[in-house]
Amino acid sequence: MTPRALRLLAPLALVMFLAACAPTPLVLRPGTSSERAAQARRAQVLAQLPVWQASGRIGVADGQQGGSGGFDWAQDGESFDFTLTAPITGRSFRLQSGPDGACLSGLKPQPVCAFDAANLLRAELGWVLPLRELRAWVLGVAAPGSASHMQYGPDGLPAQLQQDGWIVQYRSWDAQARPLAMPRLIEAQRAPYSVRLYVERWRFPEMAPSPEAAPGARGDAPGRR
Repeated sequence: MTPRALRLLAPLALVMFLAACAPTPLVLRPGTSSERAAQARRAQVLAQLPVWQASGRIGVADGQQGGSGGFDWAQDGESFDFTLTAPITGRSFRLQSGPDGACLSGLKPQPVCAFDAANLLRAELGWVLPLRELRAWVLGVAAPGSASHMQYGPDGLPAQLQQDGWIVQYRSWDAQARPLAMPRLIEAQRAPYSVRLYVERWRFPEMAPSPEAAPGARGDAPGRR
């Protein structure tokens, strides 16, 4: 990770963030046929909701250095708009990507653009993040196009996903999210790189409650705490 990236983020905040979310061993097991069927339905539901927003905190490390900050992520099909803000200085950078390429702003006087968002992030910040796969993983599903292996927790929800050399662990779920339970704490690792996201809020604009909806009506899936 480059010094520029570390100045933008907050190394101390990362230590506090990781300490507050100290990992405990997950209880992993193969899914039952009903759990695997439920996961397939989950993927189908999410495929019909290509527009979503998530906000919370993120920590990124490369085995030697790291940083953290707040994030806002807006996905619209193949396009996304990701903003990361340092908790102390308030500085931020914004990564926007779509079919025509990607641009990173906030680090230099002028935006830096490239064809591929992941390569741009690696060149400018030194971060190795599988952005295409991460878009699926953060939703609690495997990314299309390559083999994956999912294991489940005692609550029947995904607990660990292995794909493309990465191990993705789902340590907490938001049972109140709509239209179904959504990951709250996600950790993805491929030595020496790691990224941890704590999602404080999920929003699916197309699932906005109607005026007739009963107050407080939310998802009914159990959540891992």
